Amino acid sequence: MEAQDDRNPEVYSVPWLLAGAFMMLATAIVEKGLNIAGLSLPVVTVYPRQLLDWSVALAVFEIALTLRQMHDRRR
Repeated sequence: MEAQDDRNPEVYSVPWLLAGAFMMLATAIVEKGLNIAGLSLPVVTVYPRQLLDWSVALAVFEIALTLRQMHDRRR
């Protein structure tokens, strides 16, 4: 059995989840700033706190998958 290299460049299991989480976080911040000024983004139909909740859920899911992948590599 061949030893695995821990310096594998593939760190994140699903990088698009992390990217989506950061995009929703940025959208929530921009939307909240616009709401304070009395404006809104035309493509956003939910409250900024819902975007924040969804971005946190995606980030937590990505963290869980990454930790699982790291745990499986250590075995």
